[in-house]
Amino acid sequence: MNAWTWRPTLALLEDGKVLDPDTTTMLGVNGHMPITAQEAARIADFLDTYLNGLPADGRVRLDGTVTTDPDTHQFHRADLDRNYSASTEWLRTFRDFCRAATEGFTCG
Repeated sequence: MNAWTWRPTLALLEDGKVLDPDTTTMLGVNGHMPITAQEAARIADFLDTYLNGLPADGRVRLDGTVTTDPDTHQFHRADLDRNYSASTEWLRTFRDFCRAATEGFTCG
């Protein structure tokens, strides 16, 4: 996982009102942010629902739109937001991690 994947993941969680803006900001700047067991479970529950509507080959972009265009890993200088996306595979992995985090976890 890297910033190109993490940023759209955080945007998705904030837009879905799973985490508040202050928390997502701290998670985005390596702020050594603890996530409680309840928050981790809430993330997993949200992603369960969200993933039901996401194509297997889908990617969520930074602005929340979904694409099934493959990621070429080309760096887009003219439109930096195109570099960010969270794949269905990554979101499943993160959901499973959050589900298993029965004591919460810390990012940063």
